[in-house]
Amino acid sequence: MITALLIQLVHCSANLPEALRQAPNVNPILEVSIDANYPTKCHEAVTEACCLFWSRVLQRFTSNKTQDASELKTMMENLVMDLLTTLNLPEYPASAPILEVLCVLLLQNAGLKSKDISARSMAIDLLGTIAARLKHDAVLCRKENFWIVQELISGDNVDHSYPKDACSVCLDSRIGKPLFVCQGCQRLFHAECMGVREHEVPTRGWHCQFCLCRKQLLVLQSYCNSQCKENGKKNHSQSEKSSEATDPITKVEIVQQMLLNYLQDAGMADDVHLFTCWFYLCLWYKDDPNSQLKFFYYLARVKSKAIVRDSGVVSSLLTRNSVKKITLALGQNNSFSRGFDKILHMLLASLRENSPVIRAKALRAVSIIVEADPEVLCDKLVQTAVEGRFCDSAISVREAALELVGRHIASHPDVGLQYFEKVAERIKDTGVSVRKRAIKIIREMCTSNANFSEFTSACIEIISRVSDEESSIQDLVCKTFYEFWFEEPTGSHTHLFGDGSSVPLEVSKKTEQIVEMLRRMPNHQFLVTIIKRNLALDFFSQSAKAVGINPVSLASVRRRCELMCKCLLERILQIQEMNNEEGEVHTLPYVLLLHAFCVVDPTLCAPASDPSQFVVTLQPYLKSQADNRVAAQLLESIIFVIDSVLPLLRKLPPSVVEELEQELKQMIVRHSFLTVVHACIRCLCSVSKVAGKGAAVVQYLIQMFFKRLDALGFDNKQQVGRSLFCLGLLIRYGNPLLSTSGSSNKNIDVARSLNLFKKYLHAEDFVIKARSLQALGYVLIARPECMLEKDVGKILEATLSSSTDVRLKMQALQNMYEYLLDAESQLGTDKASDNVATCSVDGGHRVPVAAGAGDTNICGGIVQLYWDSILGRCLDVNEQVRQSALKIVEVVLRQGLVHPITCVPYLIALETDPQEVNSKLAHHLLMNMNEKYPAFFESRLGDGLQMSFIFIQSMSASSPENSNPKFQSKLPSNMKGKSDSGSFAYARLGVSRIYKLIRGNRVSRNKFMSSVVRKFDTPSWNSSVIPFLMYCTEILALLPFTLPDEPLYLIYAINRVIQVRAGTLEANMKAFLHFLQGDGQKILHGNGIIQQEQFTQAISNHTVPVDVNGTVQEESAAQPLSNNTESMYSNLQSMTFGDSCGISEDILQRIQADCVAAIALQLLMKLKRHLKIVYSLNDARCQAFSPNEPLKQGEVLSKQNIPFNINETHTNLPATYQEVLQRYQEFKIALKEDTVDYSIYTANIKRKRPPPRRGGKSGRMDRQI
Repeated sequence: MITALLIQLVHCSANLPEALRQAPNVNPILEVSIDANYPTKCHEAVTEACCLFWSRVLQRFTSNKTQDASELKTMMENLVMDLLTTLNLPEYPASAPILEVLCVLLLQNAGLKSKDISARSMAIDLLGTIAARLKHDAVLCRKENFWIVQELISGDNVDHSYPKDACSVCLDSRIGKPLFVCQGCQRLFHAECMGVREHEVPTRGWHCQFCLCRKQLLVLQSYCNSQCKENGKKNHSQSEKSSEATDPITKVEIVQQMLLNYLQDAGMADDVHLFTCWFYLCLWYKDDPNSQLKFFYYLARVKSKAIVRDSGVVSSLLTRNSVKKITLALGQNNSFSRGFDKILHMLLASLRENSPVIRAKALRAVSIIVEADPEVLCDKLVQTAVEGRFCDSAISVREAALELVGRHIASHPDVGLQYFEKVAERIKDTGVSVRKRAIKIIREMCTSNANFSEFTSACIEIISRVSDEESSIQDLVCKTFYEFWFEEPTGSHTHLFGDGSSVPLEVSKKTEQIVEMLRRMPNHQFLVTIIKRNLALDFFSQSAKAVGINPVSLASVRRRCELMCKCLLERILQIQEMNNEEGEVHTLPYVLLLHAFCVVDPTLCAPASDPSQFVVTLQPYLKSQADNRVAAQLLESIIFVIDSVLPLLRKLPPSVVEELEQELKQMIVRHSFLTVVHACIRCLCSVSKVAGKGAAVVQYLIQMFFKRLDALGFDNKQQVGRSLFCLGLLIRYGNPLLSTSGSSNKNIDVARSLNLFKKYLHAEDFVIKARSLQALGYVLIARPECMLEKDVGKILEATLSSSTDVRLKMQALQNMYEYLLDAESQLGTDKASDNVATCSVDGGHRVPVAAGAGDTNICGGIVQLYWDSILGRCLDVNEQVRQSALKIVEVVLRQGLVHPITCVPYLIALETDPQEVNSKLAHHLLMNMNEKYPAFFESRLGDGLQMSFIFIQSMSASSPENSNPKFQSKLPSNMKGKSDSGSFAYARLGVSRIYKLIRGNRVSRNKFMSSVVRKFDTPSWNSSVIPFLMYCTEILALLPFTLPDEPLYLIYAINRVIQVRAGTLEANMKAFLHFLQGDGQKILHGNGIIQQEQFTQAISNHTVPVDVNGTVQEESAAQPLSNNTESMYSNLQSMTFGDSCGISEDILQRIQADCVAAIALQLLMKLKRHLKIVYSLNDARCQAFSPNEPLKQGEVLSKQNIPFNINETHTNLPATYQEVLQRYQEFKIALKEDTVDYSIYTANIKRKRPPPRRGGKSGRMDRQI
């Protein structure tokens, strides 16, 4: 009702001339005394009325309270929706100007440029809704097939050739439908194609609407010109202008006249239609550059029904639906529709707003516009803006931006191709939901377009997340590749890959896709994971797993994998038959994929029909004489496949066995790539086992290398290293054969090799040392009991020590890692959850008996023997050493070989590792441990923080930058001697991640903060204690608090320490100063407090009492240093400890220990002051806090961005009486400021006059800010 009244009001504000309204005949129309600018002024009056209405409404919105503003916003939204409903309806032309004025105001200070965020939010919502409707109407008009609309869109200069025996609109020539011939243009029409009623079409002398309206306008034009000439004497100037208005009739004018005729024909008795027609003419008059030359022509069009006889016949034939289509098409030419680009650009600009609320609103507004026309996404400005939101700081905005693109991938493949690169970047996003959405979008790009040009790149991006830390993303990746490659397609696929092939063409295409992806990947590790999980189908939802995986699906995946392996074998043969010079390069990815399938399940390459097929087919490729990296990689993979399949075969043809042995022996002796030699030795041992020949070949090779080493001595280090390498591998893989051979030399060979390796470990050449250590590791894998021997233990301890060369440490760790993996594979321990040792949850440091200790598994005992050395290497200065040691920790925890609590401090320290790989793995292990053993985790957090400080110190000491004095001088004073700024940044991030792990549990986070604060309570006196306490202070200041309870508890814990320690420390320091003054007999006892009665009394008088919240009482805090102390300072300012009455070293250490404790308390007080300022916590709130009170729901924590600075703290220990006095004064001042620091240090932030207080001048001021 309100909307109808508003539209009617705006219609009337166009000021229809009275002469037009009351004219009973035609002639007075041309005699009206109005200016040619009158329609323009009428349009301005309409705009003014709309502007007045909306200005008042928007002004009330910004001035009202929240509830009233919400109600007014709802009313405005309803009003806009009503106006959009009437938009482009023939009876309501005012809807467009009303909405246009609203958009203009919303684009200015009343909307997007307003300081009120609620006004900006509402403006974005309304503009988005309006722009979406404009785009929707534009799309409808573009797709409209109605012939009049098509004539209008085609323009005036397009000349169509129409068929002579068919409808000019639908081109249908069927006899069943009657065709009507237009007498004007001679075109044929169906009645329904013209949008008219068939029974109303006359049978003779019929004209189409276009011809009739053109004829009508020509008559009006001629009539106006003739009337103007007759009345030229009365209105000479207007007659001249009108006489020039002989322009040709345009299609736009013809369609406009159709609409006017319809309105005149459908007009009521009260002449409401005259206001509507006049309103339309004012709008068109404004947009016509030659309108003033055709003024009377425009006036005559209002009364065309009265001027031109039978003009109503034209409109009476048009249905209302046809007129609505005409109105929609005409509406695309008005200024309101042309303003869409301006609205869109302003909404895109809002995407760069600082407020995340505004950005989210703008993104939703752009989304509904894109819903109306997805092709908007192809616009360069839109693409730039949306891609910019892919990198937004808010996860929700990034996800919404991806969702905006993802909804239209299937229907508009070109959009997907245009956005692919930026969407692919979001696969590595920090937000889990963003990564998931990016993967789903890329998957849809590939599935919706069978010929997607970036398919291979898409696969590479998706497979990179198969090792994601989020398990749901791992499942999503595996499911994606299941749909790509391993899912059985619907329908039958009888087309085969080639002549004589049993592989369907569809499987062959999928195989080629995998090979193409592998061709562009550095290795096949990710693909191995994909194949393994698809064969198990363990990535389905929990509900599907609960029901059980369908055995048919499992069998289907296995069959497809077998077919892929067959296809790979056929392709390898085809490439070989081509005799290409680069055949090895083309063959390699096929062999690598076959290698990946074999890693997961060798039975895939041992078909039941012919199990030895792959071995027999691939064996000739071992004869290759090429000696380059590609050929070596090819040989290594082929040998691996053969070695994997051999144990599955019952019997091999003797000729194949002989050829294999000869070729493998030759490569062991001659091949230059040791990776190939490694594979050959392993495969040779498998061949000997399958052929049942025993250890003869292995023993022969062992003796051969023994002899070669005896002959070489220490000369020719390359040959010596190769021989040591081969000897170690032969014993490792040949150990089962040697054990069952019954030869008496088996133990002699092992002992002899151990002595030989020890001998070469003392070689001067480092290459020989490293190779000997590697060979020793191979032997120890075969005979792990040797690691328990004393001499071998000394070797391993020495190689794992911090002073050893990095390469030896790396090799020793690699030996241990391979041993653990070998033991794990032998025991079949694939799941970590099945192998975790059962441990008693306590906070002790004792390592319990590991799993397997006391039985045949000696792995646990060996690990515990070297566990401290391995943990020490976790904090090595070399990043590769740390990474290798951390991998060992991962395997050990997975197998449950040690107590998990021993790893916690080291893993916490590694959270601060600058290398992202190490910090991520450490965090992953800590997450698992926190889930299983939260008590272990919490009890060692404080130790872990101290370990992280030690780690950062060692990293800083080894950094070449820190040896540069110029670099040191640039560091802040609180960072020197502790870490550089980069290391501290990593430390802050690492500790923040740890805190986030436990933040959800109030008890856990309080324990963490208490354990750190306790470090300040009774600090142990050593050279690094003060830098460590400064490190802890900065870490506590930068914790990512989200609830008010967190900083309040930290302040509470700080106040407890100050309450207990402050008074005693102040008294001790003061008593020591009195002692140095030389008054009376001074006897220090125990903790340094003077036993003499008067001094005991003095101490008690000067002890600073502290209340529960750590507030120093006013009387003692206000008391200045005594005159006695001042004279003492003047008389003894140059006295050193060596000169002061023969003070012992023990007493000196005690006073320095007190100074360290004073510095610790000063750091805590500075931290407390900083927390209260940053989180706007006043004294009353801190004093009222209790850790036992329940959390208040909905309470928000506000935070100011203020840097924490502890540079002013003196950290050096006193060496003279003057320095002791200075420390004492600093401590006294800190205690005094602790009572008034809030009023002093917040003065620069928010100035407010404090309320008057009764009582003393000093003391803590309870103020609100």
